[in-house]
Amino acid sequence: MEIQTHLPSLVRVLGQVAIIVYAYSLVTRTIERGILKSVAVGLLFGLGGILSMSDPIRFMPGVIQDGRSILLVLTPIYGGIVGTVVAAFMMAIFRYLVGGLGAVSGVAGILIVATAGYVLTLLPRQLTGTGWRRSALFGLATTTSLVVLVFLPWSVTRELLISAALPVTIVNILGVMLLSDLLEKESYRIGIQRALENEATLDPLTQLPNRRVLQREGDRCSKEAGMRRVPFSIIMLDIDHFKKINDNWGHTFGDTVLARVADVIRRTVRKTDIAARYGGEEIVVLLPNTDMRAAGIVAEKIRNDIEATVLMFGQETVHVTASIGIACSFEPSTDFKYVLEAADKALYRAKAGGRNRVELAETA
Repeated sequence: MEIQTHLPSLVRVLGQVAIIVYAYSLVTRTIERGILKSVAVGLLFGLGGILSMSDPIRFMPGVIQDGRSILLVLTPIYGGIVGTVVAAFMMAIFRYLVGGLGAVSGVAGILIVATAGYVLTLLPRQLTGTGWRRSALFGLATTTSLVVLVFLPWSVTRELLISAALPVTIVNILGVMLLSDLLEKESYRIGIQRALENEATLDPLTQLPNRRVLQREGDRCSKEAGMRRVPFSIIMLDIDHFKKINDNWGHTFGDTVLARVADVIRRTVRKTDIAARYGGEEIVVLLPNTDMRAAGIVAEKIRNDIEATVLMFGQETVHVTASIGIACSFEPSTDFKYVLEAADKALYRAKAGGRNRVELAETA
């Protein structure tokens, strides 16, 4: 079979590459990390392999060539061991169901290529190299699928080695290099975009969301409270005698205190809550779907945890406390700004009443 015969296969691979890169970008933006991302990447690459096998080049009945190896060998890089298992399982089941003379060898080839790709990810970068060299090495790893020719009759194996081995290898290597390059560039672009988004929404000292995020989420809660009567609460917290801390131990230690307090709050609140740095030593916690009683329990837990936190300045032990005001979106208003102002007034009363205490808003 002439190498020109494989040009349609390469064109189809290019189209599949574009789809995979677009879908991978969507998955990466939606799911940042963890096993869920690995599974999603495995499903994506597995589906891509199945689509490729649905439109293969047929050497003879039951003996086909497609772009599955390109996706399989790269899955370990972007989906880890979990994603590799998912993709390989999907492709192996589909290839077996397609049937034909090469069904068993096709399944074996899928498992071999997936294993080869995973083994390469375990090798140090000093051995695999970087950039196009690494991509070319992963492309060469797809040739491990040729081992499965031993499962075929010698007459079939001989014809495939003579007419198809070289063009299949070239198509696979070029496909791996192209897809790898595009995925790396897309990963880098998403990383830069995410870093810029974090810079725009996170306070650099406490790593808490900033006022912009708080306002956006507060407006959303206000709308929900007005339409569905779902309450939300606000906890406004101020570190007691923070100016004295800066005066006695310096602003660097003051920054440490603020960061530690932020860590305490982050550990205490739910994932659905928004703890944001409001300004200076003030931190606001927005609690969706939370009434005043439940917010009071959370606030008291935060106050106790902060009071129990011990910081060291050299050999000196430093204890920190916080005053807290709480307001809820009950009548007379569900407006976020109004509830925030009510929490601020409650905080003022907590400070005026001796600090290190929780006060509830009077009219919110």
